[in-house]
Amino acid sequence: MISKKSVGIDVGIKSFTYDSDGYSTPNPLNLKKMLKPLARVQRKISRRKKGSNNRLKAIHHLQRIHEKIVNRRKDFQHKLSTAYANNNDVVFVEHLEKLNMVKNRRLSRSIMDSSWGMFLQKLEYKCKLLVEVSSQNTTINCSRCGNKVPKGLTVRIHRCGKCNLVIDRDYNASINILQKGLKIFGQDNLPQELWKVTPVEISMRSVKQEQIIQRFR
Repeated sequence: MISKKSVGIDVGIKSFTYDSDGYSTPNPLNLKKMLKPLARVQRKISRRKKGSNNRLKAIHHLQRIHEKIVNRRKDFQHKLSTAYANNNDVVFVEHLEKLNMVKNRRLSRSIMDSSWGMFLQKLEYKCKLLVEVSSQNTTINCSRCGNKVPKGLTVRIHRCGKCNLVIDRDYNASINILQKGLKIFGQDNLPQELWKVTPVEISMRSVKQEQIIQRFR
């Protein structure tokens, strides 16, 4: 039985994290934001003569852009993982076998940009206890009644026809992750307050990175 603070975290593309407390952190997608500058510099390199000073300058410019992307990603993940580690005794996440299941090129690029694996590594060495659970049906199952509610990637709201629960699909998944984790420790019942957050309230809670980091201080 776990009596201390625990949280379930679902990672995604639109929201980098959505947790079972009802908070989402927007995905910064640093690479996506820099695709145009990258393409511009790469074109400049291709037009420059090999071995010329101008080509070398353009190559160094490209390297600086890539370095900026990596540093921004690391900084974002460091702050967010520290916040979760400092404010929870147990953090539950899903096993990310889905990383190898995506064949859509654009989606694969967004997944690479998100670097979920790097984020989980940070959580692993910072958290008091990080527990991975199976990702099976975390999106499909209704977190309140267990009814299966299939939905495509474009469907953002979970609507259960059995118990009438209507919440964000990622919030629903994070509660399922929390439930799976707690069951490992012999705990089955969750407080009913978890399902009282409406989609409107969730939208209002979707805040900038700086705000969610501040929330944990």
